[in-house]
Amino acid sequence: MLLGKMEWWYGNMMKTTKIQRTKILPLRWIGNFLGEYAGNHLIKAIDLDESLDSNLSLRYKYHAKMWVILNKPYERWGTYYLVDMETLDDN
Repeated sequence: MLLGKMEWWYGNMMKTTKIQRTKILPLRWIGNFLGEYAGNHLIKAIDLDESLDSNLSLRYKYHAKMWVILNKPYERWGTYYLVDMETLDDN
């Protein structure tokens, strides 16, 4: 049973498209590295937004601004993966 699920997962992972925004390898490394930290700041900002309701604190503004700053290199140079959703819905 577990092997069947692994085969399904592997088969659907092969239906992704890799989009590399630049061919310059060091820029791609920088973009992907900073993208990980940008995601962490986004999660913290969302968590603070949900817990604080209407009074947004300085910590929320800091994490939101850091996400904007750190996500720019990722948008320019990072690696994206597009998943074919039609193949996932068939199973």
